[in-house]
Amino acid sequence: MAPRLWSLGVFLVAIGIAAHVVGWETLLWIPRTVMDWLAWIPAEIIGAVRASPATTGLILLGVVCMVVARVMMRRRG
Repeated sequence: MAPRLWSLGVFLVAIGIAAHVVGWETLLWIPRTVMDWLAWIPAEIIGAVRASPATTGLILLGVVCMVVARVMMRRRG
């Protein structure tokens, strides 16, 4: 329990110092940007499927083949 508490303390001190140096607005800009980017990805995927379903299906089939091949390689060795 003590190592986790120490780690939490170090994390909080680091955040406090970073907030003091760059300001809370700048520090909180990073998570907001990441969330906006993560929300953008599904919209782009849906747009790609609507624009060209055959191409998207072909890409998806290729990804499935790659995943199956990786699973098969792991089981062998």
